[in-house]
Amino acid sequence: MQDTSALVSPLWLNAHLDDANTMVFMSTMNVITTGEPEPAPAGYIPKAQVFDFEHQICDPSSSLPHTMPSPELFQREVRKLGVNKDSLVIVYDNQGLFSAPRVWWMFKCMGHKEVYVLNGGFPAWQKAGFKCVEQLSLEKQEGDFISQFHTQRVIDANGVLAALDAPNCHVIDARSADRFYAKVEEPRPHLRSGHMPNGLNLPFSDCIENGQLLTPLQLQARFDALGVRENDNLMFSCGSGVTACVLALAANEAGYQNIQVYDGSWSEWGADERLPVVR
Repeated sequence: MQDTSALVSPLWLNAHLDDANTMVFMSTMNVITTGEPEPAPAGYIPKAQVFDFEHQICDPSSSLPHTMPSPELFQREVRKLGVNKDSLVIVYDNQGLFSAPRVWWMFKCMGHKEVYVLNGGFPAWQKAGFKCVEQLSLEKQEGDFISQFHTQRVIDANGVLAALDAPNCHVIDARSADRFYAKVEEPRPHLRSGHMPNGLNLPFSDCIENGQLLTPLQLQARFDALGVRENDNLMFSCGSGVTACVLALAANEAGYQNIQVYDGSWSEWGADERLPVVR
């Protein structure tokens, strides 16, 4: 694929599903308030495997949820899933567009170019009438994937703190407006409510319609409304680093180049009394 877009349609995936290098991953995420897994889907896209970024492909030493793993751990685990250097990776989720961008971003951080998100996820695949299967794929042959960690794609709390007052830098929060403005308590216990000083709010749901990402022009309008300019540095945060990746995907589709994700997000910031919070 030559397009700069990170999205594919169900029609495109169906046409390329049988290509030898096509790999399909389903992403899921535990429910924040209960900690329980998402409800089981009604079926799966053929060739699909689970990409578990909550328990398997994450940093086991971190106290924060689903923290980005080391390049070595990522390489080892995705090789077990059969990912090769030349694999064309397609990621989808069962909600339409929610957790799949997290997996896309993880692969991009590790230097993999051919990784895409199925726009609309499993609901769009079902609506298009394409084949579904009852079981996940069990065929796994050791891959030869090599991690090449792109450190510029991630930012830590100190980097975010420095960027809050820096020119041409925007820290954009993907949480709901009620959470951003401290009108409701955080769903995770023991976290302060509010937002970062000078932080901007763009709820990730404002970039999605009917489970699909808005068009590039519509997304540009969302960022324009925040005062974002073409070459500005964009840093995305959310509750725990998942829906921040929806905004990273949206910024990519809108044509922005300087994109980073704050992996710790509010799970880290809201818990650290040393970091400033505005209510």
